[in-house]
Amino acid sequence: MKTEAEMRDELVTKAQNDNEFRRLLLADPTRAVGECLGINIPSDFELHVHEETETEHHLVLPNSSPLSENELSAVSGANHVWSPVMNVEPAPSG
Repeated sequence: MKTEAEMRDELVTKAQNDNEFRRLLLADPTRAVGECLGINIPSDFELHVHEETETEHHLVLPNSSPLSENELSAVSGANHVWSPVMNVEPAPSG
């Protein structure tokens, strides 16, 4: 399974090279990410995509709430990186 950083890099690279995908990513991020990565994003998960400009930059702060027992279990592995994006199911093929 890809790490969050690998998925983000894939999305950014595709958006930089494919203007149609970039427009979809900004307009409907859930659909764009799902289609690009071949995953189903749960309906109760919100995904926001922002485009930076020369005069506007974004800083994303990590969640300040404590981790749940499941999240603690997920991050206890030595090389495992937990991400809400990674808690999605593969999209059905076809």
